[in-house]
Parts: sequence; structure tokens; C-alpha cells
Amino acid sequence: MEYEQIMMIHQKTGDKKYAKFLSDEGWKYDTETDALAGYARLIKAEQKIPLTWEEFWSELQMEGDLSAAQKLYRILRRHMDNGALNAYELYGYARHRWCVRCPEAVIAYQTGPKCWAVNNCGEAISEERAIQRLNSEWGFEASRIKLLGTPYYDATDWNFIPFRCGRYDWIMQNGDLHQIYQ
Repeated sequence: MEYEQIMMIHQKTGDKKYAKFLSDEGWKYDTETDALAGYARLIKAEQKIPLTWEEFWSELQMEGDLSAAQKLYRILRRHMDNGALNAYELYGYARHRWCVRCPEAVIAYQTGPKCWAVNNCGEAISEERAIQRLNSEWGFEASRIKLLGTPYYDATDWNFIPFRCGRYDWIMQNGDLHQIYQ
């Protein structure tokens, strides 16, 4: 959807959603034109249309070296192609800069035929702490837990710890436990 179309919709309908967007996000933008462009990106994502690289970069609102952001965008588009992410989730990652600092942290595991767990936190923790969390929160025997990559844990509702215990692979994501689909 073109920015001019968004402006026309806003002017014709007195769009309450745009007013809420300005209330929540308006502080990020220097001009009304910039705010409308940000709003257009939100509407586009809600309509299940993925952001282009240029739109993704604009949403990040970063300056400087593009290489890490380009790497992140390629990773996210790959996850979209395999069904792990949708357009709105791609938009969401553009709004959180932690993943630009650490694009390799944006990993995905399939948890069902059409279900995926994708990391959305960037604080790596030690193996010992991850094993302790899995043991205390889910009762897995600590000596049997083998981590499947870097564990991430920001809080009880922001975490991503893939692991194997016995014959099964699991993932703790944002306080929930899922068996990894094989």
C-alpha cells in the first residue's frame, strides 16, 4: 500500500488506529511524513505483505553499516520462506535491534507440522544456568540434558533453550515447552 493511500484513508476516516499508532510510536518520527511511512509499514505487515529490505531498514531506524542488518533480513526471509515466520513477525523483528547485534541468534525449530518456535530474545546464558532452569522449571534430570546450541534467557517470559533429554529434543520458548518436530 502506497503512503499516499494511507494518508487518504487517514484523512477520510479519521483513522483511530493511526491515532493509536501515533500515541504509541509517534515519538520515533521527526515528521508527519515519516510517521505515515511507519504506519504504512505496519498496515502492510498486517495485510500479510512482507517488508522489502528498504522498508525493513527504515523500520530499524539505524544508521551506519548495513551488513549485519542485511544478514538478519536474509535470515528472517529464509524463515518466512520455510513457514517459520509471517509478514507481521518479520515486521516485529525490525522493531527490536537486539537481533541486528546478533543475527545468528534468530534461529527456528519446527515444533509441529505447521508450527515453529523462533528465538525472540538476545541474552545468551551459560550452559550451567540453562540446565538449572530446565531442571527447576520442567523437572528434567540435569545430568541428562544436552543443549542443542546457545541458550538464550532474558526473563521467564523471554527465553529460548533447545535441548535433548533422553531420546527426545525439546525447546523451552518464552516459558512454554515444546517437543521438536522430527
